[in-house]
Amino acid sequence: MTLLEVNGISKVYKARRRVNAYQLFAVRDMSFTVEKGVCVGLVGESGCGKSTLARLITGLESPSAGEIRLEGKPVHGRQGWASEGAAFHQKVQMIFQDSLDAVNPRHSALTIIAEPLVNFSPMSKREIAKRVEELLSQVGLRPSDAEKFPHEFSGGQLQRICIARALASNPELLVLDEPLSSLDVSVQAQILNLLQDLKDRLHLTYILISHDPEAVYYLSDTVVVMYGGRVMERIDRIEDFDRMRHPYTRRLLSSTSLYRNWQEAGTLETEAIAIDMEVQKEGYEGCPYAGRCGKVDERCKSACPPLRNIGNGHHAACYRL
Repeated sequence: MTLLEVNGISKVYKARRRVNAYQLFAVRDMSFTVEKGVCVGLVGESGCGKSTLARLITGLESPSAGEIRLEGKPVHGRQGWASEGAAFHQKVQMIFQDSLDAVNPRHSALTIIAEPLVNFSPMSKREIAKRVEELLSQVGLRPSDAEKFPHEFSGGQLQRICIARALASNPELLVLDEPLSSLDVSVQAQILNLLQDLKDRLHLTYILISHDPEAVYYLSDTVVVMYGGRVMERIDRIEDFDRMRHPYTRRLLSSTSLYRNWQEAGTLETEAIAIDMEVQKEGYEGCPYAGRCGKVDERCKSACPPLRNIGNGHHAACYRL
């Protein structure tokens, strides 16, 4: 069952450099679907538009073009979820990159986690306190932690508090915006294991946004690779992760420990990589990766290759594939 549809979404920002004004595409003509109970991983370098897309999906920003649908109903516009406000935010919750910035430092864990319960449910104070205890247990914390304040938790523990708050409203979709990047490496594995356990136990649907291909590989069922605000490659099955063939994806994967085994098997190569904001300016029509790709030809510079199926649910935007 399709839970979320992203259809031709673009987001343009107005920018200025000295006296010259121009428009910048943070996201450009993106389309994909999210099935219920599935984790879709969005991976790419910083600046490629991942977090902007997250804000569009969660209704924090409106698209410049295209449409996003949740359960068949538009997220934006007067006829969509925007007119229902609380009902939408009860169904879609977001876990942010910096857990300390995502909470009020003057509020206890009880108040932080209870916020969705106060806003979305008619529960009594006693019922709310009991539910908060259940949520703390679900994320691996003790009931006594409810009385603590943010400065009394480690980074990993505070991220667990944010996860518990997101779960409080029983959401249909959780958008995880770089949930591991501010954590120590040793803690990242614990949070990944927690998220996987919650997904399986509560039948949750995730959109995982990350610049870390290994985290995406561990948690995701399908993967979307972004560069320059566009989709470069997409696989519908995580089993095809080592068969991803776009030059940018190959270079992105070369930074991971997963790459060593695949390199020995001869399934991956490397290319140069860097973020070039010029390719996201209005008027640029070529492939965003053309200036960094070792296989570029004249077609790549003049027109962006379409995202096409190259076999068995594997899509890539490259003329050479």
